[in-house]
Amino acid sequence: MKRMLTIQSTIVFALLAFLVGCGSGESKTNRSSPSATSSAVPTIPPIYVTIALHIEDTPSYTNCQAYPDFRRKLLQFAKAMAPYNAAFNLQTDYEFLIGISRCETPAMQTTTDGQNVLDYLATHYGYEIDAHQEGGWDIEGRDNYADIRYLAGRITAATSENVGGLVRDDPAQWATLTRGERGLLNPNFTWTPKALTLAVSSRHHLGDFSTDDYASGVWRPKGAGQDFWVHDSNGPLVYIGPGEYDNWGSKHQRRTTPKFVGDLIAQLEAGTIKREAMYTASLAVPQSVLFSPEEYASLQSLLDQIAPWVASGRVVYVTYSKAVNIWQSKYGAQPNIYIQR
Repeated sequence: MKRMLTIQSTIVFALLAFLVGCGSGESKTNRSSPSATSSAVPTIPPIYVTIALHIEDTPSYTNCQAYPDFRRKLLQFAKAMAPYNAAFNLQTDYEFLIGISRCETPAMQTTTDGQNVLDYLATHYGYEIDAHQEGGWDIEGRDNYADIRYLAGRITAATSENVGGLVRDDPAQWATLTRGERGLLNPNFTWTPKALTLAVSSRHHLGDFSTDDYASGVWRPKGAGQDFWVHDSNGPLVYIGPGEYDNWGSKHQRRTTPKFVGDLIAQLEAGTIKREAMYTASLAVPQSVLFSPEEYASLQSLLDQIAPWVASGRVVYVTYSKAVNIWQSKYGAQPNIYIQR
């Protein structure tokens, strides 16, 4: 009997030891899990895409006989593109703003809830309004970025602190933008922007777009010229790269925005480019499309190509200001300058 109890006790102790050993083994597994997590493949990030609408220097916008038709077409455009739930930055020159300030009437605004056209686009479609100069060339003409920002700010609270287009290899312009630009028409107003978009080179104005900026990502440029593609963590201005955007048959041997975005997605899924970085793209829409309803289908075709990626979360539409906020809050303001050579 005593021997039987001893055997039973031995069995009980062995069983307890086994159970304790299992528990300690499970505890070790839990303690080691953080290192396993740290070596896991990063989540595939989305591509952040912005639709940039351009209204250039055109004197007819200031003509109150012609202005109502441009206004009507701009509203027609917004309605036509609304189903895509995209993010639009309307980058406008001075003349169109003059047209709004001179030509908007209460009768016109009965169709826009009593608002001027920019306020209506902002409140009903989420448009953001940027100061823009044709081709980024800010040294020609009687107005400059500061004048455009000043007038736009008087028209709508939706005016951003973004520069729509600049000449990346112009040291004088770079110095002006970084230290603050004084208005030519409004010399008591000085504007220092916060973000830059759609940089071109000085050769752009000679019809050569080959050295324009086609980088994706967000960073703080160190300066003009080659320094534009060098990140300076203390730099005063943030730049949102457009990626490639040859969308209108200009035959510059660049990819369309959908093709560029699709290639980025494929590389991210394959793990051939870093996944912890923020990638961006812009679909730049010229005024020849914006004010021509017969051309809307060409833009809709491009948006149709992007739509499946939006539905799957591979693409997220953002305004430029929101892109900067995401870069700072989600990506820790870590630079990404992605240029496919």
